[in-house]
Amino acid sequence: MAGNPYYIITGAPSTGKTSILNELRNRGFICHQEIAREVIRENLDTGIDIFPWNNMHGFSDLVLERMINLVKTFEPTTTQFLDRSMVDLIGYMKFANNPVPPHYIREALSVGYSKKVFFLPLWTEIYTQDEERKESIEEAEKIGNALAETYQSLGFDLIEVPHAPLNDRVSFILSECEQFQEL
Repeated sequence: MAGNPYYIITGAPSTGKTSILNELRNRGFICHQEIAREVIRENLDTGIDIFPWNNMHGFSDLVLERMINLVKTFEPTTTQFLDRSMVDLIGYMKFANNPVPPHYIREALSVGYSKKVFFLPLWTEIYTQDEERKESIEEAEKIGNALAETYQSLGFDLIEVPHAPLNDRVSFILSECEQFQEL
């Protein structure tokens, strides 16, 4: 196999990542939901006041710990798709002008994520806010830019997923995965 089978799907907020992952899951692939959204939801439900908008480092530490634990469960040859990654934590910190602890970079680079990263650019027609996604559309665009710069600076190759119907986007992603090109 040409690359590691841990594919990241990332990009600006509200660009269709969850819908793509749900469709990949429906097609039988192992997919991991965005951990940051899970932590926000849990903190809202339990009254824990640690969120990216009021405590970026405390929140990121919680998310990083869960991501490290998730990675420990990965099967080394099983294709998996992730909604964001440890690299996203670094990008969000850069967006917020927060210093990035060096161990975040070490952890992100040690996982063995595929160097091909699927990037979903801002798509204003589908952008929405909710209880866990509070960014304005202008902030979402800046986040997308910070994420792209962060991934590229760490040696990842961004594959831009076009704005298209869901099945076309999923087919595009699968067509870019090395192990499916060999079939």
